[in-house]
Amino acid sequence: MIPVPRFTVALGTVPTHPITQRYDLPVSPFVTGCITGAMVLLVALAWPGVRRPRTSPLPVVESWRNGLSPLVVIPRLLAVALLVVAIIAGRVGADDDLENIAPALVVGLAWPVLVLASVLLGPVWRWTDPWDSAARVLTRSHPGDGPGSVWPAAALALPWFWYLSAYQYPLAPRSVGLMLAVYSLVTVAACLAVGRVRWLSTCEPLGIVLAWIALLPRGRLPDWEPPRGAEALLGVVAGGTLFAAVRRSELWAAPNSAERATLLATLGLLAFCAVGALAIWCLAIVAGSRSTRPTVAQAVVPAVAGIVVAVAMDRNRLTTSLQLLPGLLGDPFGLGWDLLGRPGAGLNPAPLGASGLIAVQLAVATAGYLAGAIVLARSVRRGERAPVAVGLSLLCGASAIALATH
Repeated sequence: MIPVPRFTVALGTVPTHPITQRYDLPVSPFVTGCITGAMVLLVALAWPGVRRPRTSPLPVVESWRNGLSPLVVIPRLLAVALLVVAIIAGRVGADDDLENIAPALVVGLAWPVLVLASVLLGPVWRWTDPWDSAARVLTRSHPGDGPGSVWPAAALALPWFWYLSAYQYPLAPRSVGLMLAVYSLVTVAACLAVGRVRWLSTCEPLGIVLAWIALLPRGRLPDWEPPRGAEALLGVVAGGTLFAAVRRSELWAAPNSAERATLLATLGLLAFCAVGALAIWCLAIVAGSRSTRPTVAQAVVPAVAGIVVAVAMDRNRLTTSLQLLPGLLGDPFGLGWDLLGRPGAGLNPAPLGASGLIAVQLAVATAGYLAGAIVLARSVRRGERAPVAVGLSLLCGASAIALATH
């Protein structure tokens, strides 16, 4: 169970609320949320100009599309090897998350680093997707199989975020190995059953979202035509990720100490995912015109990327994994090989400090929302931006409060 402080109110004192207290920032989480939300609203409404739209929708560079060049095959083989090592290490290696490569590689690094790399470099997942690589060897897809509704991916994302956000021991090596093995088997088996392209383009949430995020560095999000269910998938990813931050904050202190903490966390996760999906869907409805509605999903994509990276930094998980990885690569199973140095030697558990960590998290999350505001401004005329701009502003404020209440 996650240890949390209990608050007591002495006689004669005024009771406080988590969002109005000061933690490691000069102002309260509520004020922080107001400031960041106002910044996003200002940029969304004031950013000049509308870019000339394309005459046809922009194709997304997904991992499953077309053939693979020899240059792509090499990093894919490395990704498959790392996947196999992580599964084996998680299941039979050292049962210590600081001496086993699986937690640091899969939970600590893979998810946020892939998102960050997609933001900075583009379609990184096409160069690394291990499940598509395995499925290509075992099955062939018909050329006519293509992307459709991604509603199934929104549903299949729930177990993934339950493990990351609601499960009590996401860094336990045995749990990481089991989760990774089950997800890999289900994904490859489904590719065999229904077709590689069909499954990966409609049901595999990780690859779908990474392909969308990869449009950001090339400035091509305004030309992207979101598929059916895009708002639901983005809402589940945003809600599920933010719940991880909330569960580790003072806002969830009482449920964490309850007898059925995991059940309450599961219900909380479902509620957050439902609210996230509903909020983005309502923004799309309020957007009004048929030409404006796709910009909601376009604007939310960079916001989701910022949320994922910011929450991954919580409790110094990302920085700790980066420091552990070199040594763990030399001894992935915790057998004492010491080929690249001992894992954890010279580890700095809090390199940014408490205040610095929260400040960087808020900066990353806010940068994602600001990028979303610019995407909105490049696609919609000033007079039509207000509903979506206000929605982005409120989502940014809520995200800042969740991150700051630690």
